Amino acid sequence: MRKSFFTTLICIISNVLLSSHCFAQGGLLDDLEAMEEGVDSTAVESPSAKKEKVYNTFIGNRLINGQSTEMLNKKVLEFNIAHRFGRVNSGWREFFGLDQASMRIGLQYGILDQLSIGVGRSTFLKTFDLYAKGKLLEQKVHGMPITAVAFASIAFDTRKDLYPDNRPTYFSQRISYTGQLLLSRKFCDWFSLQVAPTMVHYNLVETIEDKNTLFLMGVGAKFRVIERMGITAEYYARIKDNPNNGMHDALAIGFDYFTGGHVFQVQITNAQAMFEQGFMRQTSGNFFKGDIHLGFNMTRTFGLGGKEKKRKSAVVQE
Repeated sequence: MRKSFFTTLICIISNVLLSSHCFAQGGLLDDLEAMEEGVDSTAVESPSAKKEKVYNTFIGNRLINGQSTEMLNKKVLEFNIAHRFGRVNSGWREFFGLDQASMRIGLQYGILDQLSIGVGRSTFLKTFDLYAKGKLLEQKVHGMPITAVAFASIAFDTRKDLYPDNRPTYFSQRISYTGQLLLSRKFCDWFSLQVAPTMVHYNLVETIEDKNTLFLMGVGAKFRVIERMGITAEYYARIKDNPNNGMHDALAIGFDYFTGGHVFQVQITNAQAMFEQGFMRQTSGNFFKGDIHLGFNMTRTFGLGGKEKKRKSAVVQE
């Protein structure tokens, strides 16, 4: 039954992503960027607009917990702070989770417009993560219907002891990997959709019933509320994971606000980890039983020797 569900879900989403007229196409630049750059977002389509790229599919480089298909421009540095409180259902003695905290600090740099690298440190399992994002395809006003981005990361668990009986730990046992293909489509100014076939590999797992390599399917969406605000949702479904390991699929609902070079995101999620291997495979909370963490992401971008590209606007007349 689970296999049938995932097969049906993937087929439906694939058809939606590749459909050219699922929704009426509006202006391809968010009004927030038009306001920032002084661009006339009501301009009528010109012949050159047929080759125009589609921008602002999502507000940030992360959808919520996971990555989005957004990329940094060349020579732009992004500083990110992510924070998750404890579980809301922990009760008043823990001030409904606010007495507890987990955080991640990260940097991301645009080597090229199509290639970024990043590094982060999380308090969750005292983990360092390194990653790279590369854009493979870019959605156009007419022509290419989707954006495709490849993502790969490696994480290092730096806790002193990995075994409860203090057995020797080898460095290779501390390493885990993630590989993703992010596929997105911006249908109109107010709606974008993303799917993310994903593989996560741990060199060391807790029991023989746990798989070293696990496949997941991620689904996410953005709904724009007004010019600078949006609502996001994200879900990562584990495929054929060990049903007895006490882990759950990661689910998150967020609210995004953009202001100049800052992006501020507030969310509720059952995942406490903020790096890919953590929230995809080590989410122990059940969202629907109240195991919810209140959290936020804050990002700030800095130009280092390069200028942000001015993006023209084009409106498709349906």
